Amino acid sequence: MTVATTDPGPDWSETLLRRGAGVPDNPRISICILVLERAQLALNCLDALRRPGACPPGTEVVVVANGTPADQVVSLAARDDVVLVVNHANLGFGGGCNQAASVARASLLVFLNDDSTVEVGCIDALIRASSEDPTIGAVGARILSADGTLQEAGSVVWNDGSVTHVGEGLPSGSDALRTQRNVDYASANGLLVTRRAWDSVGGFDGRYFPAYFEDVDLCLALAAQGFRIRYEPQARIVHRGSQSTSIVYREFLLTKNQQKLVEKWGRELDRFDPPPPKDSGRAFDAAMLRAIKRADGTTPARFATPGASVGAPLPPVPPDPPGEAADLHAEYLAYLERRVVENGRRITMLETYLSGLWGVRLRRWIGGRLHRLRS
Repeated sequence: MTVATTDPGPDWSETLLRRGAGVPDNPRISICILVLERAQLALNCLDALRRPGACPPGTEVVVVANGTPADQVVSLAARDDVVLVVNHANLGFGGGCNQAASVARASLLVFLNDDSTVEVGCIDALIRASSEDPTIGAVGARILSADGTLQEAGSVVWNDGSVTHVGEGLPSGSDALRTQRNVDYASANGLLVTRRAWDSVGGFDGRYFPAYFEDVDLCLALAAQGFRIRYEPQARIVHRGSQSTSIVYREFLLTKNQQKLVEKWGRELDRFDPPPPKDSGRAFDAAMLRAIKRADGTTPARFATPGASVGAPLPPVPPDPPGEAADLHAEYLAYLERRVVENGRRITMLETYLSGLWGVRLRRWIGGRLHRLRS
């Protein structure tokens, strides 16, 4: 990694680290933000962080341009109040966050999506919650959509590795889920992790490249080390969503990385409840309530440290992101081909069914007509 003390110019072919003159020398807290393609999202996020009361004094902001186009990096380089890391290749969400944490200087880390806006008092609320008990390793925020509906108030993990965001879809202004509690996991958007807890697990596991389920894995790893995951309702962020990932590609990554989570954690997932059918109404609500109560009442001593059966963690940053990306692209193409074949089979079955159905109806109609003509 090279360090530039002057303007780096237009050549971003090497990873570069640059500390702005406005970055505090001894920060109390470090906020880590990744940028992929659109720098304006991060600039809006940074502007919100600089509002009066949004961040406590001594806040360091680390921005990682993760394979970001050169023309987008220019606007980020103009900010003198951030630590800027520029990568030629996309290291993925976990790899980029690990890189941000490695250059951050504070004892508290906050991971924040570039398409999110912290409300005034959010960061202070996260800090207060993290200081209440030394067993608290991470604190998650109350995540809202742009229209005020609730996206997440902590999350539940099920024994098949799937997850459900608590309170997702509740209307704007809802008073539900306003109480601080322990949770299975909290998304890595507005997530505070203490340096002590972070170092104990080695950060995000790089096997979830490029994204999804690395935050679930992190929270499982923290719990395995005896740390609690806390939901703090007073820490509010608005997540707009850049929608840069297609629905199909997102489904592919979710399916792929959920399986990786199951392969890594194995029997450790047995302590969670089976997932209820989402359309089961009251049964789903009852299962969610049981899971929420279980997570809130869990003590750190319940969690066993993962052994060899769980699987050894891979390096936190993929050693060859371009090669990893090529392999992922090949897997995605195979996934799309399978979906095309499966959809073709469904269409054939539907056509056969409709053909038979209309054949029966046509025969009945003709029979009825002949009967009326004969009579």
